Amino acid sequence: MSAQPPRQLPRRAFVLPALLLTGLPLPTLAQSCSATSPLQLNFGTVTAAASDAQTTLQLTCQGPSDLLAALPAQFSVCVFVGEGTPTGIAPRRMSNGNGAFMNYDLYADPARTQLIGPLGSAYAVYSLSFDVGVRQSRQVSIPLYGRVPAGQILPATFPYQGIPNASMVRYSYGYVFTPTVDECRNGVAGTLGGAGQATFTWAGVNASYANSCRINAASDMDFGRSDGLASSHEQTSTISLQCPTGAPWSVTLNDGSNAVGSTRRMASAGNRISYELYRDANRLERWGNTAATGVAGTGSGNPSILTVYGRVPAQPGTRAGNYMDTVTVTLTY
Repeated sequence: MSAQPPRQLPRRAFVLPALLLTGLPLPTLAQSCSATSPLQLNFGTVTAAASDAQTTLQLTCQGPSDLLAALPAQFSVCVFVGEGTPTGIAPRRMSNGNGAFMNYDLYADPARTQLIGPLGSAYAVYSLSFDVGVRQSRQVSIPLYGRVPAGQILPATFPYQGIPNASMVRYSYGYVFTPTVDECRNGVAGTLGGAGQATFTWAGVNASYANSCRINAASDMDFGRSDGLASSHEQTSTISLQCPTGAPWSVTLNDGSNAVGSTRRMASAGNRISYELYRDANRLERWGNTAATGVAGTGSGNPSILTVYGRVPAQPGTRAGNYMDTVTVTLTY
């Protein structure tokens, strides 16, 4: 990501009170800011699609308290967030503690285009400005926007967490001009003012990966045309499913809508013909509706394609008709 130029804050001038122009000493002013912590950013349960979350940093700044100070303090504040644990930025990362990492990052804007970097980085500075009146304090809510980018294929067994570190707000204040972004970033006092910084901590950035599987498609099995079923007919169809990495799954098939006992049958009006579905190309292992007779596997995050092997045995003398059956596919995970 290329660095953006710092956003220059407006420079507003105030007329100094006549008291300062007569040569009387400048009053002693003690302004400061403090930040609430720890912060928590929770993405909840995420999928391979992008997921957004938001948290808020509360900053409280004190205005001038000396009775001789007739002007509000003009503050500029700059927010910095370090890489954290695990290390990394653009993207930052969460760990599941079992060798897998989920990418995420923190941004200054709701469109998630301006990344928040650590102090000293080349990223554009997240800054804002405001006034604080005489003998007043002001609380400012600073939103921090998070995003888990799309396209991540991850295990769902354990939750993910990251802990950003070196997080701080630097501030600069003055009484003639609003301090610039550079003054704020570098901790340089504004005109007739001062500067400082307030650190804040994180309870964590958290997410879980959805332990959800889905059937993408199940194609029809068409045995074609036959004259009297004097010989057997074979055909295949496919089932496409998708599960998170490491998630165990099992696929079973019921006996259809026209079965007698465990014998599958297709129907045409009042007529029936038997058929069977198998797990193997040799058509020796029946594909049934129990775990022992189903097909099992482990998710990779990518689609898994299963082949169903069908056979209609020879049934001479079968009456003409369009024979059909409906079989239910069950995915267990």
